[in-house]
Amino acid sequence: MKSPSPITRALLVTGTAAALVSGLALPAGAEAPEGWSNPEKVDPLHALLVLGGIPLALFILIGLAVYLPSVLRGEGVAPAQAEDHWLGGSDKTAGELQSAQAGRTETDETGGGSGSW
Repeated sequence: MKSPSPITRALLVTGTAAALVSGLALPAGAEAPEGWSNPEKVDPLHALLVLGGIPLALFILIGLAVYLPSVLRGEGVAPAQAEDHWLGGSDKTAGELQSAQAGRTETDETGGGSGSW
């Protein structure tokens, strides 16, 4: 028996998946039971205020709770500049390193990546 072509197999798999999903979704279209209440329609403006306004208000309140104390103390809200560190490097300061390099020529190599600008 000849096996079906790849297009036929793809259509068969897709059709089976679509039939299963459609069959499982049919009970979702059922009516509400008779004993359940029938709630009133929600005003779209009210829903927008509840679903958008409350999270926005919380966002603003949390932001104020974080930044207001530092602003009242007179500190800035921008992140502070960290001091540069050379981990595992020389104990010399940046000025001492530059003065040590001043007397060297371009042919002197001290190791490292030998990169230049």
